[in-house]
Amino acid sequence: MGCDKAWLEVEGKPLIARVLAAARPVADRLVIVINGSSPNLQAYRALAQHWDAELRADIHTGHGSGLGPLAGIEASLLGCRDDEAAMILACDLPYVSSEFLGVLRRRHEEEQPSITVPVDQNGRLQPLAAIYSRSCLRTVEEQLAGGRLRVDLLFDLVPTHRLFSREYGHLAGADRFFLNLNTPDDLERASGSNRVP
Repeated sequence: MGCDKAWLEVEGKPLIARVLAAARPVADRLVIVINGSSPNLQAYRALAQHWDAELRADIHTGHGSGLGPLAGIEASLLGCRDDEAAMILACDLPYVSSEFLGVLRRRHEEEQPSITVPVDQNGRLQPLAAIYSRSCLRTVEEQLAGGRLRVDLLFDLVPTHRLFSREYGHLAGADRFFLNLNTPDDLERASGSNRVP
């Protein structure tokens, strides 16, 4: 996109606000993880205050952090107690719902794996709409230290429960839960997807 996607709007609301609204009824607390050198730092501070959320920078800020989502997962887990887990949500999932996140959390609590990751209707893992227990922090740190930055590499290293679409496909909007916005065309399609002819 060439910009901070969190502030792009779908249906008049910034993407990040849509994700926070979905997470709030399900999460015990909200944390917004950012690059500490973001030019939108003041806007993030105001957003965190509005949502009563903690604002946390990934610890690799200032190192030309091209470490991506794995560094964000690390920052989230560093703020968790040993018995806690972090629900990781990318900021560009405009249609993820509280109902889906509730199913995800319940399954994680029932199965008690290190990670609970959804599998979409096409069989693709969705690591940026998943739950990571604090217990996998060391493995995350080892991956970062070794330059192995693909999040899905974790799933073969720690106990992982896969949440298949048969467990959530009945929920309203399930076909769009993992629609993320990577291009201007994606944004245009999302912005127009609810228009009634």
